[in-house]
Amino acid sequence: MYFTKAFLVAGGLASVSEAHMLLRTPVPYTSPSLQNGPLAPDGSNYPCQSTGGAFTGTATKMAKGTTQKMGFTGQAVHSGGSCQISVTYDESPNKQSSFKVIHSIQGGCPARNVNGNAGNDPAAAAPDEYEFKIPDDIPNGKATLAWSWLNKGGNREFYMNCAPIEITGAEGSASGLAALPDMLIANIAPGGTCATTEGVDIEFPNPGKSVETNPGAKLGPRPASAVPPLVLAAPVTRPATRSPRPPPPSAAAARSVPKRIATACSLCSVFAERTG
Repeated sequence: MYFTKAFLVAGGLASVSEAHMLLRTPVPYTSPSLQNGPLAPDGSNYPCQSTGGAFTGTATKMAKGTTQKMGFTGQAVHSGGSCQISVTYDESPNKQSSFKVIHSIQGGCPARNVNGNAGNDPAAAAPDEYEFKIPDDIPNGKATLAWSWLNKGGNREFYMNCAPIEITGAEGSASGLAALPDMLIANIAPGGTCATTEGVDIEFPNPGKSVETNPGAKLGPRPASAVPPLVLAAPVTRPATRSPRPPPPSAAAARSVPKRIATACSLCSVFAERTG
């Protein structure tokens, strides 16, 4: 379900290159302050545009089982794209934090039925709002809610804004949280994550049970790993005389295999294999 509002125009004009999208509802953290743009390509301000400072802000209370709304400010919607809404119980998220998806939006986010941008006013309220539900079986307590966006048009980028929330209701469980999928991360480094394709609305490899696929969405290929695939060598004819078989690698040696190899087989949902 969704709602559409009329544009609210405030402030002066800005060039399209300066007018990106910002989370408006729920109220985001006051620190780190929101920057009007995507995360840095090198991933240095992942997550939540943080570079290591304190996280401050007033938490929005959200009861489990209730329907909440998400809205944005700005008009540089880049033809929409796909978004996810995720939670972590880290009140000061870092590169090791685990963001679990509670709702996925495939196509038409953060704006529906827009080709290009909706205008060039960074202070205008975006016309579309999105609904999501707080799961019944996740734990209570203070948490961080994240909005992430993979834009359809323009440069290959990854947007992420965060808000402090407090989840209330009947006690849930850690297993309920663990059952949720990991947030998809793409188009930022280091470590070679995933690269999306321009002109399509990303179909999430694991969107979870709560999914909104907007009418008219042009679902495209799932993100491809930036790590090159393994290339098998041509068959080699073995001599008739057998050589002694080498001993199997030790457990320590197996653990020393570079983690980048695992990336090619993953869903690219973990930032740089959490080596940061």
